[in-house]
This record gives sequence, structure tokens and C-alpha cells, in this order.
Amino acid sequence: MSILRSLTIAMIAPCLALASHAVVAQDGPTVGLASGTVQGVGGDVVSFLGIPYATPPIDQLRWRAPEPAERWDGVLEATAFRPACMQQGDRVMSEDCLYLNVWAPEEALEEGSNLPVIVWVFGGSFHGGSGDIDGAPLASKGAIVVSMNYRVSTMGFMAHPGLSAESLSGVSGNYGLMDVTESLRWVKNNIHAFGGDPDRVTVWGLSSGASLLTALMASPLATNLFDQAILQSPGALRNWPGLDDAEAVGLGLGEDIDTLRALAATDIEHIRNVGGGTDFRDLAGTRVIGPALDGFVLPFSERQAFMEGRANMVPILIGSVTDEGGLFTRNYPIQTASEYADYLELPTIFGDDGAEALELYPVASDDDIGRAVADSFGDNQFVYGVRGVARAVAEAGLPVYRYMFTRQIDGADPTHGSDLAYSMGSQALEAAPYDASDLALSEAIMQAWVDFAATGNPNGGAISDWPAYDLENEPVYVLDSKFSTVNAPRSEQLDFMERRASVAQ
Repeated sequence: MSILRSLTIAMIAPCLALASHAVVAQDGPTVGLASGTVQGVGGDVVSFLGIPYATPPIDQLRWRAPEPAERWDGVLEATAFRPACMQQGDRVMSEDCLYLNVWAPEEALEEGSNLPVIVWVFGGSFHGGSGDIDGAPLASKGAIVVSMNYRVSTMGFMAHPGLSAESLSGVSGNYGLMDVTESLRWVKNNIHAFGGDPDRVTVWGLSSGASLLTALMASPLATNLFDQAILQSPGALRNWPGLDDAEAVGLGLGEDIDTLRALAATDIEHIRNVGGGTDFRDLAGTRVIGPALDGFVLPFSERQAFMEGRANMVPILIGSVTDEGGLFTRNYPIQTASEYADYLELPTIFGDDGAEALELYPVASDDDIGRAVADSFGDNQFVYGVRGVARAVAEAGLPVYRYMFTRQIDGADPTHGSDLAYSMGSQALEAAPYDASDLALSEAIMQAWVDFAATGNPNGGAISDWPAYDLENEPVYVLDSKFSTVNAPRSEQLDFMERRASVAQ
């Protein structure tokens, strides 16, 4: 599995209120849920794939908040992933897509098990991805692992005046956020059927999956639905579009919502965010599709929520990689120092602060330009948010563990998403250019993730000296073939990003 494809992965634990404890049937383990009985696939780690957590969002339920899954009769075969939600690409997809998956150690199905729960939320820039992952490696460390599909792109985040008019809350959009909220509500209420502890639910995501989770931390709809969070390279504390701007994007697809709702799902345009290429991403503006500041699901900005103590504060493990920006800026047509200086002064980049940005991200020659552009982009879009969320949660008096993943891959710095294979135990690590030290690092990271889920502290396995984050020293744990700690890395550059964000608020 490639690193880029792994960004479109997801994990969730599907289980409804338990009616009876699980038993292992001859053809596979079965679990009795409030909505019916499911049968999965046996093994040292058992899996239950494709369990409905909401009613299919089709016909009149398209572009509406998810409704709980309906009860079924008989035994539901939960042995295969269900289609991804509608998006661009050639993967198998369907509008009937709100399903989740659960992995559990076989012994967790026995009476009395109470393992920590880790719920994976996939990334994909809010316009792609699915929950089709292998949760077994992480589950084998002693956790219940869950993944889910949620609506993305036009089906998941389109706002529209016609939809707002028919909604009891008077708003629209954010359906993908509500899908994840519905799945978490289900997990929280029913995960004990698979041997999970409903009071020990850790949400986990990377990139826009982690961004979705920081959005849920800012949403009153998600209060008390999760107990901890693991956030890998979240695009946190960015600006969200207001409802009017989000509705304008929806109007671009058509004015009449009944006409749009009558179209076949395959005939509806997929709205997407551009993640790279030669166009410069607007560092000061908002994304085209994704969470919107609607006044209901998201009543105030993410920055306001965290800076003013309005967020659903929980213990967090949060971090970034060495080169967060290179994946997005590698095709930028900036070849000379003069072009670089002009780029920094664009209104959509740093504007009047471009000269200061040049001092903080200097270039001695044209050969330095690529690195400087990538660093300024990565600090703005990812690392600044990582530090800001870490500071806010620490200020609230809750445990924070911050990391930086620096493991080079084939001689190159890790780019955005490169750490995902390590935290999932991907089979990709078993082939070149990876070696035994990469496998050992993956084992250490997976155990640290499970230890954090279980105790709120990642120490206990091969990692035993990870310091808790504090506002005085701001320690960041370095995840590499050898572990170490650095204090307040890139503080000048991140202070610059903080000043810009404060003025823009």
C-alpha cells in the first residue's frame, strides 16, 4: 500500500448496544447487537467488516443528518468492506456507504474484557478516502480498533440555501462531521459488545482526518463522545468558510435542491480541494470543501474554540513530520530568489509580512528555494496548528504528548503522511527501502499509541522516556531509529505564524 493511498484509510469499531455477549460460531465469531446479530471472520484478531451505523443517506436522506441504523433480522454477514462514499476515482463506491469495521483480539470476545478503543478517521482532503484498512496489527497490541466510512466531497460537505431552508437548525453542510459523530455515538454506547471500554475511546486521524477531529473538539455535538485523541499532522486552527460562502459553492451546482436531489449520485459534480500542482494554495483563505462555520455544528471558529477554552478538551498525542510541506509544493514554479521573494509577498501567502517571512525562511542560493517554500508552507498549514492545539490543551491542564517524526526514507526526509504506515503497521514496511529498524520503529510507535489509548501515557514499551508537554520547555519527542527530545523547535517561525493568525482572527 502506498503512503498516499494510505491517507485514504479509516478505522472504527462497529457495535451496537449489546444484547448478549459474543460467542464464537463454527463459521466465525458472532456478536449480538441491539440492531441485530453480526458474524465476522475469526483468527487471533477477529474482524467484523461492513456493519451499518446509520440508515443509508439516499433519496430524501441525501444531504441530511445521519439517522440511526435500522434493525435487521437474522445474522448479518460482516466479512467484507462496504463501498466507499461517493468521490472521484475508480474505487468501488456507493451512496449507501455508512458502515464501520471492528478488529479485536480473539480473547476480547470473552466475558469481562474491557480493552481501550481506538477509532480511526481517514484523511483525504475532505473529498476522498474510506475506512478500508487493516486494523489487525494495532488491535493485536491490546486494543479494539474501529474504522468507518463517512460522506466526503459534495455528498458530505456541500451547503446550499435550499438545504438550509428545509433544516430544523437552519443550516446545511457538515454532513461528514455528523456522520463521524453518529458513528462515535454508536461506538460509545455499544462497543462493550466487542470487549471494548466505552469510557476509554480514543479518536485517531491523520491530515484531514485529524483536522476533522479537531473540528469535532470544537463542536458541541461531539461533547463526551470521545475521551482522548491522537492527531497526526492535523491542519488545525485554520480558517473555515462561513455558511454564506459555503452555500455559494453549493449554488454553483444548481439553484434548485429538489432537482439536485433527484439526480443520480454519479451525475453530481465532485467538489474537491486541490492539494498540489502548480497553483499556489491560499495560505490565508479557506478550503473549497470541508467543515464550514455554520453556527450549529460549528458555532465558533476552531481557533476561538481552543484559544478561549470552548473546545471539548481531552488528553492528546499530537505531532508532525520533518517535511510537512514538500508533498504539496514540489511542483511550485518558483525557480529564482526573486520569484521566491515575490511569492512570499502574494496577498494569499504572507502579503505585507513577506519580508519578515524571507528572514525566517532565507535562501542562500536558488538551490535552497524548494526547501524554504516547503518549510514555510508546512509550518503555516500543519506545524503551527500542532503547536497551537498542544498549547491550548496543556493550558487546560490536560496531558499532552507531542512528537516529531524524523525517520528518513531512502535518504529523504519524511513528508506529510509518511508516518502513517509506521503507526498502522503497514505491510509496505516489509519491502525496500525499509529495513529492520523501520519495522522496530513501527512496533514501538504502535505500542505507544495503544499504551496512550489505555492509560493516557505513551510510555511503557520500547518508548519509555517520552516527556509530557509543558508550556515552559515545550518538549517534543523525536521518533526515529533512536529516540530523543528537543525543546521548542522552530519557535521563531511558529511565533510568526501565530502573530499572523492572531491578527487575522
